[in-house]
Amino acid sequence: MNPVCEPLRRLKDDTAALHLRAELHVRILDADATLTDYRDYLAAMLGYHAPLEDLLGAHDGLGAAGFDAPRRRRAPMLAADLCALSDDPREVPRCTALPAVTSLARALGVAYVLEGSTLGGRYILARLPPALAGLRGHATAFLTGHGPETGARWRDFAAIVARELNTPAAEAEAVAGARETFERLIDWLAPRTRAAGAALREAS
Repeated sequence: MNPVCEPLRRLKDDTAALHLRAELHVRILDADATLTDYRDYLAAMLGYHAPLEDLLGAHDGLGAAGFDAPRRRRAPMLAADLCALSDDPREVPRCTALPAVTSLARALGVAYVLEGSTLGGRYILARLPPALAGLRGHATAFLTGHGPETGARWRDFAAIVARELNTPAAEAEAVAGARETFERLIDWLAPRTRAAGAALREAS
């Protein structure tokens, strides 16, 4: 097996169920998704990404390992998308229950979730339902991510992971960080999903 793939494969396999649970709270690929759903999605992602990216940016170990956190930030893209829809990103609540980054391995696990979402964004962008398809190129900077550089940046991240997660203990720490990141994201999204469901029930 390619050594670059081994720790990434474990991260993917050991977080797969949580990844699916998180996706249950995102409605923008549903056939009946609306612009309101998309606005809610952008706001929820900004509220989680912005403080998490700040956390990673302040982690000295990540920078020393070659992870350029400022260059990889996507919160500004979310803010730009909200502005394009005439929403004020400054009014979006920020998540305060963030995963721990007490070691480089845990921080890489956290970063894995954010970096993996750059690949997922391109998947979502290509499959937006009809009501949202017209937003492409107008309010989809976050989903577009790093554009043609997305693949290269993911490979650079994979190389860092392969180099730094070079023991079973480091891999286990990274998995713990990634799992906690998904768990905190689910906790962040769940109340918003329940609120949207209640609003739909009231409307009907």
